[in-house]
Amino acid sequence: MRIPRLHTALFFAALILSRCSTLAAQSPVPPHLPASQLSDIATILAHDEGWPLGDPDYTLDPMKSDIDDGFDSIGVYKKAHLVRMYSIHRTTGQIVDFMRGCQVFRFKDLENFEQRIRSQSHATAFTDAQLAARVGCPKLTVVNSRWVH
Repeated sequence: MRIPRLHTALFFAALILSRCSTLAAQSPVPPHLPASQLSDIATILAHDEGWPLGDPDYTLDPMKSDIDDGFDSIGVYKKAHLVRMYSIHRTTGQIVDFMRGCQVFRFKDLENFEQRIRSQSHATAFTDAQLAARVGCPKLTVVNSRWVH
């Protein structure tokens, strides 16, 4: 049986359109943040929280993951022991600590950074519930003031 050319052309056009819409629905993985930017943001957050980064016992160290979950992370260490982790979502700019206690950071001096990341990625921020689910937390506690003394 011979299929008319028009039907063949329509079939391939439909196949191509369905493939294109599938690709568009998959969000591309954004590039990793430069190490200097990751360190700068962590330094701001650590000072906002009150971690004494001027003390030689405290250091920052980027954390590498075996899987790309869309977050870039950096740890705050005291004498080589992890005391805080900052994980920045590369599409929304939202920052969480899901290793040391399901927390989301909301400091005024980071709002411009988050807005710039969202503007570059054309994304909207996750709700707290969406962000919590994404990092495997039942809920997120907001951290927006100095607490380390």
